[in-house]
Amino acid sequence: MDIINKLETPILRVILPLLALFIFYLSIFWLPTINFFNIENSTILSIEKSKEILNLSQIYLEQKKYPEALKLTLELNQAYPNNHIYLDQLATIYQNLNDYQKQAEVLEKFLQVAPLPSVACPQLQEAYRRQGKIDKMIDSCQRCLALEPRNGDLIFYLGRAYELAKNYEKAKEIYQKGALLDPKYLDQFVGLARVSFFQNNLIEAENLVNEVLEKNPDFVDALLLMGMIQNRKKKTDLAKEYLLKGVEITPRYLDFYLELAAIAEEENNKTLAINYYDQALKIDPNNQVAQNKKSLLTGEKKLD
Repeated sequence: MDIINKLETPILRVILPLLALFIFYLSIFWLPTINFFNIENSTILSIEKSKEILNLSQIYLEQKKYPEALKLTLELNQAYPNNHIYLDQLATIYQNLNDYQKQAEVLEKFLQVAPLPSVACPQLQEAYRRQGKIDKMIDSCQRCLALEPRNGDLIFYLGRAYELAKNYEKAKEIYQKGALLDPKYLDQFVGLARVSFFQNNLIEAENLVNEVLEKNPDFVDALLLMGMIQNRKKKTDLAKEYLLKGVEITPRYLDFYLELAAIAEEENNKTLAINYYDQALKIDPNNQVAQNKKSLLTGEKKLD
């Protein structure tokens, strides 16, 4: 009996899918522990050794000892290069080390081998954004959205990517698609408001933000944009109210400090501006906007 005829028998049509499902779960939960050659040490990792390395690397990660966690996770990754669990941990470590290029490389591999590849999409597009590679950000968002065309988050990321590329009409089209798909997804409406703001349509932008804040008065992205709108309208005191409320809600949101620092500079309050830039740099020590602005205010050499 050939293979085709075998598949036509009722029993095998039931057994074979179950066997495939069993093998799939076996590959997730058991294969990471089987013996492979450790490339770095040219030795075989036993099951016990693999578990020991994984447990220790996770302890280091929890303790924020990222170089130590990286060394151990690389050892596991070298032994099991297609294991999505180790790839995910490796990407997390690179993110915490601010090595966004390595993070993106690992996440691209994750997309190829993981059973649920789309879970890496938020981190991947952000890794490209951090590198200033907006074209790659757009490409990754398009590929991710192809995996789940009705995923509101993935629609938003693509709209944001087009927005950062200053392709405002395309960004508007994507945000509108997301808003129609889920009217409760307020980020899409804030995205539309930002597009209007950057196109200098302040009335439309303010109306959209007001609608969002009526539904959620503590929506921080809406508060940030409203502060920017009011500052553009020269209503500085009102702008600061929105921005300071945002800081109170989310103290580690860097953009609030950048906007408050810019207002302080406009008001010739050099000391306050420096303080806000310092706050921003505590959140992101590599932020060049804050670095350069602070350098100019303190008389230090401007960074490239």
